[in-house]
Amino acid sequence: MKRIIVLASAIALGSAASPLPNDGKWISLSDGKSFAGWTPNERPESWAVEKGVFVTKGDRSHLFYTGPVANHEFKNFELALEVMTMPGSNGGIFVHTRMRGPGSFPTAGYELQVINSNPPVKGNAYVEHKMTGSIYAVRNTWKSPVKDHEWFRYRIKVSGKTIQTFINDVLTCEYTEPDTPWRAADKKERLLGSGTFALQAHDPGSQVRYRNIKVRLLPDASPSLGTPLADRELDELVSQFSNDNFALIDLGLVPPDGASAEAFQSDLRRYGITPGSVFSLDVLRRYGRSVFVINDRDNPIDPATLVSAKAAGAKLAFSSGGESKLDEARLKARLVAIKAAKISWSDFWVPGKN
Repeated sequence: MKRIIVLASAIALGSAASPLPNDGKWISLSDGKSFAGWTPNERPESWAVEKGVFVTKGDRSHLFYTGPVANHEFKNFELALEVMTMPGSNGGIFVHTRMRGPGSFPTAGYELQVINSNPPVKGNAYVEHKMTGSIYAVRNTWKSPVKDHEWFRYRIKVSGKTIQTFINDVLTCEYTEPDTPWRAADKKERLLGSGTFALQAHDPGSQVRYRNIKVRLLPDASPSLGTPLADRELDELVSQFSNDNFALIDLGLVPPDGASAEAFQSDLRRYGITPGSVFSLDVLRRYGRSVFVINDRDNPIDPATLVSAKAAGAKLAFSSGGESKLDEARLKARLVAIKAAKISWSDFWVPGKN
């Protein structure tokens, strides 16, 4: 197969208008002992308060902030809380959302992902690859930056048309909405505007803990912190693949040293790409079946190559061949080829998972 190798080892702050609401102070959204100011849309038994901590303990339910701060209608803000997950647990934090009745997930606004590890699965069952810190299904990180059983700080900032996630104060994912963003049929309301917050109880096997929930209000005129991708077709492709659980990992992107390092990290966040360098060599060496890495540094991928590799029973992975800069044209050609080959998200190798 052309240009395929078998893997043995692998190698923003904007200025804000003044003055700040409430003098820019953090405001607690919990009294530390009850659900005062919070309302579940269904199954209240899926929630408990343990020593001031909100704990998920059952079937799907979403706990909405309905309290007095900003009359539970937030536009620009920073939301901060501490989170802890048990192994295999799934959860989420929603912003700019609206109360929904029983029987559904919130549809308005954005979900910020909470999942640090996957539960055991059988056969070809769905495996969630969008990990903690992801701007869910829009711009994702494909490796969790934190572990189960440990409290970590989760901060979400919305300013203008930009949404950012920070995990333990490290900027993890970032997205600036274009005027008419692509959205999947079930996510047409995944847009910035205004709304309240919600916490997710995902399923009976997921136990997630939330505590120290607070908000800092920003002026309504706060500016966007970035710009949308200039190539609208590429923006749509990235959003489609992000929505469809394709782990956008590039094993051959190498972080540069010096002044260009931050620009490199910014590009990774804006395009939702995870470099191979975040995985340990031990994890990169552990794979259960043949893995083929397609190096498209110099030439675009032929869709037939992907079809042939899948037919041979291989898991697929991609490499920019040691580049220290994300190349838009290469990324776009890669996504176009994957789409043309009709390859599934499950055909790709995710280090540490398959």
